[in-house]
Amino acid sequence: MPQSVMAEKKEKKEKKDKKKKKAYVWEMPELTGNKEFDEYLLKCDTLNTRIRSYCDAITFYQMRPIVVTDNGQADGQEIDRQWCMVDTTTNTLRSSNLAFSQNLQLILSYPSIALDMTGLAVYTASATTALPGLGLKSISYAKYLKAGPNIVADGGKEMKKIYKAARAQAKQIKDLKAGKVDDDYAKNAQVNAESVDAGDASMSALISSNPIYMDKASYEKQMGEIKKQDAANPVKDDDIPEEVE
Repeated sequence: MPQSVMAEKKEKKEKKDKKKKKAYVWEMPELTGNKEFDEYLLKCDTLNTRIRSYCDAITFYQMRPIVVTDNGQADGQEIDRQWCMVDTTTNTLRSSNLAFSQNLQLILSYPSIALDMTGLAVYTASATTALPGLGLKSISYAKYLKAGPNIVADGGKEMKKIYKAARAQAKQIKDLKAGKVDDDYAKNAQVNAESVDAGDASMSALISSNPIYMDKASYEKQMGEIKKQDAANPVKDDDIPEEVE
């Protein structure tokens, strides 16, 4: 690639990074003693806690082909090849039922938090009206009127990304169970994810055709544990609800 093109791309990336807004960090202040304003602060704190719990609790596993060879290496003779859920930090297999249930829980809990984000506008309006009643405190507490909108804006974007990723992976797991997943499926899933995510890697990283190599003994041992986990955690209702905005 010509140096001029590389320099231009680097300059554009630097400009884009500079424009990136730092995520808002909420810190609960002391209550004011004013009922309406304090109710607003408490709503902000509760909503922020729910958003952070939603965003921080998730661990996405990756769908990868497991290639079993006689020596557990890429240069060995292939014995078997199966698509599985994988913890990429340890390259160990994960229960698809547990992964599906985790994604389904994220999908089901999203609408309630999204509704609370919408409802915060009412409390923000009440707090704005109540601000003059704080007297001298109004100077230091005025900045918190921006807290609600900031929590909703930043948290909403982060949650929406996770929600979409959870929906995408839940569908992929259903397809895995139905035997529909192969290299072409993975390629198409990544292309679709990149178009939806506008270049963000969060969804396209959910599935990869890059294989993980295992020896037969290790594979069978892990699969034995996975089958036990799947049996102990059956997916009773694997319907994915309609998407909400």
